[in-house]
Amino acid sequence: MPNRLDCEQVVRRLWPFLDGALPDTDRVRVARHLEACVDCRSHFDFASAFLDAVRDARPLEPEFSALRGRVVDALAAEGFPGRDRSV
Repeated sequence: MPNRLDCEQVVRRLWPFLDGALPDTDRVRVARHLEACVDCRSHFDFASAFLDAVRDARPLEPEFSALRGRVVDALAAEGFPGRDRSV
């Protein structure tokens, strides 16, 4: 069973992990930890379900996708790691 420090580090990296913003070595380390740790897996499941719900709730009107693109571009310009623009 992973120790608490490992779990804290993994939980702090979940959002960047889901965003695809972790270096490969960190991504592999988080993925392996999630395979072995039920507690951290529940955090991952929540974060993943949250992102799915946000994606599914987005408006489909073209004017909103243009607005979303401008927001994503503005966040990226400020240094926030981005998700795929189709999300």
